[in-house]
Amino acid sequence: MRIGMIFSTPFPPQEGIGFYVWNLSRWLVSQGHEVHLITRGGLFSDQYITPEGIFVWKPCFLPLYPFHVQFHNLFVNRLTHQLENKLDLFHLHSPLVKMPQTGLPTIATIHTPIKGYSRAVKVSDIYSLLIKLQTPFSLRVETELMHRVHRLTTVANTVRREFTEYGINPQRVAVLGNGVDIDLFKPAQILMPNDQPMYVLTVGRLAPRKGLEDLIQSAKIVLKYHPNLRFIVLGEGPLRPNLQRLVTQLNLKDSVFLLGHVHQRTRLISYYQHCMMYVHPSHYEGLPTSLLEAMACGRPVIAAAVSGNLDIIENQKNGLLVPPHQPEQLADAILNLIAKPTLAQQMGIEARATVCNHYSWDVVGKRYLQEYQVLLGESKK
Repeated sequence: MRIGMIFSTPFPPQEGIGFYVWNLSRWLVSQGHEVHLITRGGLFSDQYITPEGIFVWKPCFLPLYPFHVQFHNLFVNRLTHQLENKLDLFHLHSPLVKMPQTGLPTIATIHTPIKGYSRAVKVSDIYSLLIKLQTPFSLRVETELMHRVHRLTTVANTVRREFTEYGINPQRVAVLGNGVDIDLFKPAQILMPNDQPMYVLTVGRLAPRKGLEDLIQSAKIVLKYHPNLRFIVLGEGPLRPNLQRLVTQLNLKDSVFLLGHVHQRTRLISYYQHCMMYVHPSHYEGLPTSLLEAMACGRPVIAAAVSGNLDIIENQKNGLLVPPHQPEQLADAILNLIAKPTLAQQMGIEARATVCNHYSWDVVGKRYLQEYQVLLGESKK
């Protein structure tokens, strides 16, 4: 099968949706299929590379906000016309992907619907204000995509329920989940030395709706009882200066560390494997990759009880759920797991089993192949 993936996030990937597309593509290629990725290129220049046997096309991107999607689509359409004879279907990944002009069958995965995403963003700085101002333009692109694509999929049951807001019957939307390479993301065989400081880990884009302010405020509470504990945040994003200021204001510079994006996969996995626990405090999610990766590494997890997190976590069994926007309750959950190491260990075992049974790329990839086959079958009728 020959698949064209269209998405709008940077390549090489640095956040959830980019990694989703890349890892799904790698799995498809491992099964003998051909994959072409189409994403954003540089200013006034097209780029083409072939990492790991995957064809990556990066057509010219002009940052003419708020009309950047429409302008970029002109270059994407030119490329899709060139590739049509080489492909069987196009697979689009939201957000901010416009429906291409093509006669091929199309399938879309809606990761985080714009309406739910926008509601979760509170205006607190210029970046969050720009997100709100961009929403009407983004919503128009997303709504058109949803109603014109041949088949719709999404990553979580909680996300699927949001399709009613777009006038779409959720029953026609397939929930396929998110995936993890469980052979790479697995429990550590060698434990950290006892003299290494224990740490709580969070991985994700430093952006609105991620709840990172809640995590930092909860750290202030937890550190009163465990002053030697460390909080490590991995990732980059526009809120980094704001978060660093909050760390300074709360006098946490020796305990809370914003370490940026970790490019080396083995190093990232090591961070997961050796954390005391993983915390995912987002106010809104699709189905978070980093949460699944931590669970695959057998770590106990705490997540805000929102959207896709509810699909993954069975409270008190394979993790803990806490209300969003509640730093005090998040701190209580962290303290609870520190005080109950046996419970934490058992949760980590259950977390790993959950991912292996439902969210490995072998499981999720086969779901996509089934959808592709149905799509191609329908196109022949």
